[in-house]
Amino acid sequence: EKYISLTMPPKDFALARASTNEMTIVDNKPYLPKLFVTLESSNGDSGSLNGNNNDSSNIVDGSKTGTNISTHHSRTSILSAVIAILFHDTAPPNDLEDSLKVKTVSGGNTNALYCITGFNRIKTDYDSVLLRVFGAEGMIDRDVETCTFAKLSEAGIAPSYHGRFGNGRVEGWLENFVPLVVMDFQIKSNMEAISRQMARLHHGFRIPEELTEWHDRSNPGLWNQIFSWMEQAKKIDPLNGYKSKGDSERAKRLLDISLIEKELMWVKDSVVPPNSQVAFCHNDLLPANIMKHSETGEIRFIDFEYGGVNYVGFDLANHFNEFAGGTEKKSGEPDYSLFPDESEQRLFIRAYVGECLSMISNTATTTTTAIKNEDEDEEEEIQSLLKEVHAFVLVNHLYWGLWAINQAASEGTEKFDYLAYAWHRLNRFAEEKQRLH
Repeated sequence: EKYISLTMPPKDFALARASTNEMTIVDNKPYLPKLFVTLESSNGDSGSLNGNNNDSSNIVDGSKTGTNISTHHSRTSILSAVIAILFHDTAPPNDLEDSLKVKTVSGGNTNALYCITGFNRIKTDYDSVLLRVFGAEGMIDRDVETCTFAKLSEAGIAPSYHGRFGNGRVEGWLENFVPLVVMDFQIKSNMEAISRQMARLHHGFRIPEELTEWHDRSNPGLWNQIFSWMEQAKKIDPLNGYKSKGDSERAKRLLDISLIEKELMWVKDSVVPPNSQVAFCHNDLLPANIMKHSETGEIRFIDFEYGGVNYVGFDLANHFNEFAGGTEKKSGEPDYSLFPDESEQRLFIRAYVGECLSMISNTATTTTTAIKNEDEDEEEEIQSLLKEVHAFVLVNHLYWGLWAINQAASEGTEKFDYLAYAWHRLNRFAEEKQRLH
């Protein structure tokens, strides 16, 4: 038998790796665990991305910072993986590989990303695909993450999922979509379109039964993650625990880890409203993770690697904080004059609530946890959600502040000033705390 077919991911990915088969169909998509995309050789052989059918690209994929994966993978191994996935059940044309173009996609901080173009002569529904080579080894459960991505794709929320290989996967390419930039968040029509898409994610995506073990609505991921980062930050040696020269002294001058811990306990116990709304959230909706169709204006989200069950207010607050930017420039300095004012927040939340209520009235298959009480007056619901968002704006500053402290220790600050970014987020926390409380 050429391959077997399994239907209960994500555990089936492990069964496939234990199998002697070259390919296993997991949840109706091919998985080739023994096929890997490899780094190009140092002498620039014919498998390099420097060939005639390849070029650089300004296409940007979302990442928390604007730094790029610096390594390149061989053209031969990239195309081998793509062709094996797309033609797993049929023979590809003999000259296909020679006609395909491979472009490096900039902006991927966790993964290496490539756009492969040239399928239009044999594939009528797409011309390009995205190949993702996984990074952050050990930090992300790729079995769960890939299964989640596949289900989001089936729901029409994430790009299409074509299949997975040993160290990555092949996804659909969003034709004619471009990533937003910070100033795009100031446009009213973008605000409303993004809010409606967030409502569809929170309120319309049902977590499949096989994923409830990892995406448990009774256990939002925020607190486990943030307290884990808190413990990690406490373990950094204040004398020489930071990677870049001079950062230990800077950290001593800029940061007070014990105060951060006290503030974290305060927001958890005294600020965040009890019974805050819970749903499947993106958790990282910065501009580069939001794509807009250049003609229709349609909004799509990408990069769900940190997606999971979380507080709706946190996802919304995180997006509001991203209005200020900061991670797209080396200095790590947000511009909080761009943070949405009260009228803009109300505009956003009104569109969000309106979309949720519209979904409830139009279908019986939506989830019901994104709106606590379907019978509440719309204005009451807007006020309730705004209260949650204001609380989670504070939490979000601590969240990314701690993330940046740990990144400064492990990655250094030469390419991006994580310490400066941490200081800005924590300083903004103090200002917002004084203003709101």
